[in-house]
Amino acid sequence: MHKEESFLVPFHNENHRQNVLNCLWKKNWIYPDGQADNYYLSALYILFSTKNDLYKKTGRLIDGKSIDFEKMLSAQDFPSSEIKLIKLAANLFNGSMEVSPSELINTLDDENFQLALQAIFLRRTGCHVRDLLPAVEAVPELEQEDDEEMEMY
Repeated sequence: MHKEESFLVPFHNENHRQNVLNCLWKKNWIYPDGQADNYYLSALYILFSTKNDLYKKTGRLIDGKSIDFEKMLSAQDFPSSEIKLIKLAANLFNGSMEVSPSELINTLDDENFQLALQAIFLRRTGCHVRDLLPAVEAVPELEQEDDEEMEMY
């Protein structure tokens, strides 16, 4: 996929979308050309997941300069699947933690596995901020009838 191509990023729900987008804006992790920083984007996409309320457990450890993954994991007990997701976020962000594809395949349920795959995709391709916005339903344009057709009625 080329950078100029557009796609809508799938989020769990509107809270997931808003959490990621707000953090990118507030922390200035969107470049002047509108591209989101793909290192932060891929990590935030995981860390702000609303499926298991992961964002409630991780959001406070994200500051304007970095993400403290070590402190995140030591601050509280996480289920095994969430540990794997946090390690994947760290790996995508700066390579600081390891998690194998086998661990993800064997540990994550379908929804979290899709979350992981999407985060990997976002890290590889990046995206423009417009791709993070909610989809707008296309409104069909009214077809203008010719004057002749109008006169028939």
